[in-house]
Amino acid sequence: MRRGEAVLVVVGLALLGEVLIGAANARVQGARDERTLLEAERMLPTRLSRSAPSRPASTPTVAPSGPAVLARIEIPRVGVSAIVRDGDDDATLAVAVGHVRGTARPGEPGNVVLAGHRDSFFRGLRKIRLDDRIWIRAPGHHVEYRVDSTEVVGPGETRVLAGTADDRLTLVTCYPFGFIGSAPKRFIVTASRILRPKAGPPPFTVSGNLEVGDDR
Repeated sequence: MRRGEAVLVVVGLALLGEVLIGAANARVQGARDERTLLEAERMLPTRLSRSAPSRPASTPTVAPSGPAVLARIEIPRVGVSAIVRDGDDDATLAVAVGHVRGTARPGEPGNVVLAGHRDSFFRGLRKIRLDDRIWIRAPGHHVEYRVDSTEVVGPGETRVLAGTADDRLTLVTCYPFGFIGSAPKRFIVTASRILRPKAGPPPFTVSGNLEVGDDR
């Protein structure tokens, strides 16, 4: 029994160390990405988008110096504030919220789809409500959205990834939030763009499927 207990303690400490190292790496990468966005923001005249974009969806609107760093997402009421990076693979989701490729990029017209882990950057989505405001902040292009709906779907439900004529933001994370192991469903938040926001967020500061990865 003592040998078995010792093994369990060692395994537990190893897992804890892995979690702590992962959190530290995410924090370091996040600080680097913040500096990338800050640098890009300083190089572009900051403007608050007050009308629907007229450029075609294929034309990028974001030009930070690091091509993987796209924007920052902020949901003030539920405490979500995270960097958005291109891609939704495990490596990306370990350090940021991921942009699902094949969907509109942040700041572009259409359906912008972002994925994140329920136990890290998208933890606050469990408290999301209708009419909550979401900011997507890319260099020189700040966009505000209003939450229209939430729903739970299966992992094979891809209709939420489809392009749209209106400017929409779709957030994807695993569900249930308190599930141990790989969660069987997906929690979806859909928000529509506010064309005339009253005020913007504070300035930058340094501080395709639904398989968003196994939450740990």
